[in-house]
Amino acid sequence: MDSADYRTTSCYPDGLAPTRRAFLASLATAAAAAGTSCSFDTETEMSSPGVTQLPSIPPGGFPIGSVQLNFNENPLGPSPRAIEAILDSGLVKANRYTYIDPLIEAIGRHIGMPAENVLVGCGSTEFLQFAPWAFLQDRGSMVVSDPTYGWTAGVAETMGRRVIRVPVDTQGVVDSQRMREAIRRGTRVVYLVNPNNPTGGSIPHEEVVSLVEALPSNAILMVDEAYNEFLPEAGRTLDLVRQGAPVLVLRTFSKVYGLAGLRLGFAIGPMSVLTQLRKVWWEDFGINTAAQIAGPAALGDQEHVRRYIELVDSGLIQLRSGLSDFGFAPFPHRAPFMMVDLGRTTDAIHRALYERNIFVQPGSKWGMPNFLRVSVGTAEDNAAFLNALQEMTV
Repeated sequence: MDSADYRTTSCYPDGLAPTRRAFLASLATAAAAAGTSCSFDTETEMSSPGVTQLPSIPPGGFPIGSVQLNFNENPLGPSPRAIEAILDSGLVKANRYTYIDPLIEAIGRHIGMPAENVLVGCGSTEFLQFAPWAFLQDRGSMVVSDPTYGWTAGVAETMGRRVIRVPVDTQGVVDSQRMREAIRRGTRVVYLVNPNNPTGGSIPHEEVVSLVEALPSNAILMVDEAYNEFLPEAGRTLDLVRQGAPVLVLRTFSKVYGLAGLRLGFAIGPMSVLTQLRKVWWEDFGINTAAQIAGPAALGDQEHVRRYIELVDSGLIQLRSGLSDFGFAPFPHRAPFMMVDLGRTTDAIHRALYERNIFVQPGSKWGMPNFLRVSVGTAEDNAAFLNALQEMTV
C-alpha cells in the first residue's frame, strides 16, 4: 500500500470517532472484550470492585486554587520566551496555515540530528496513536511492560493485534530481561517508556541496547522519552538512531517545557523507520500556529528547564520525606511524579482528596490498588497534599 492509500485509510477501526473520549471508551471496551487491561489517562480506567471511578477532570474543570498533582504537568508554566513568542507572532499569524520546517529544524539543532530524522506531531500522543497502524499492518505483535502508559497498546488491541505484557519488578522498574524473553519472531514493536509512567523507574542505556539487539529483523523499538531529562543517561538513545538502529524515539513539549495545552511533540528515527511512519503521519495538520511558534522559543530557554528540574528534585525530597515519616513506601525513582504504597486500597483516599480539591491518580487505574501516583508540584502544593493525607490516614 503506497502513501496515498494510507492517507485515505481511517486510523480508527470504524471510521472517525466523534470525540477523543468516545474513541478511548471504544478502546477500553475492545480491551475488556479481549480480557486485557487498559491504562489510558481518561475516565474509563479500571477501579476497585464496587468503587465508581472519579473523572480525571472534575465537571466544569478544576476549581480555582485546587492542587493539581495528577497529570505530571510543569507547575512553573511555559517559558516566558515561549509566551512572548506566541503573543508577538503566534496569534497574529493564526489566519495562516502552519509552516513546520523552522520548527523541525530547531528541534534538529537542539538534539544534534538532521531535520530529516525528525517528525513533529500533536503531542507525542499523535505518534503513539499512529505507530501501530504503520508497523503492525502485517498482524505482528507488540511487547510492552505492565503497567505502563497504555495508549499505543490500546490502539494495537483495537486493531486486533496481540499485545504481550511483561510485569515490572517490585520497585516499578521495567524488567528488560523478561521483555527480551517475550520477543517473538512475529514481534513488530517493542514499546518502552523510560522513565516508566506511572511507576517512575528507568533502565540504563545498556539495557535499551539489549532490547534492540533482541529484535527480529523487521521490528522496531519505540522508546517513549516524555521524561527524558530525568534519565541518568539523558539523550543516549539518540546514538542508536545515529547508528541507523531500528529505534523510534518519542519526545514531548508537554512536560519540562510546560506546553501541555499546546499539544506539541516529536519523533526521531532513522530514515528506514520514519519512511514507514510517514505513511500515516499527519504532517502539519496536527500543529497549531501557537505551538509552531512556541516550540523553538521554549527550546532556547534551557534555564527554564533547569529551574523545573530543580523544583522536581527538591519536591521529590519533600514528598518522599513526608510520606516516609507517615510510614508509607514511595518508589525511589527520579521522575516528576512518584508512586507511593499506602498499604491499603487507595480509592477511598483518592476520593477524599478529590473532594478537598486535591487531585492525584489512584493506582487502581493501573492494577495497583494500594498505590497513589502523585505528580511533583510546587512546595506549597506538595505540602497541601501531605497535610491532607496525614489528616486522613495517620
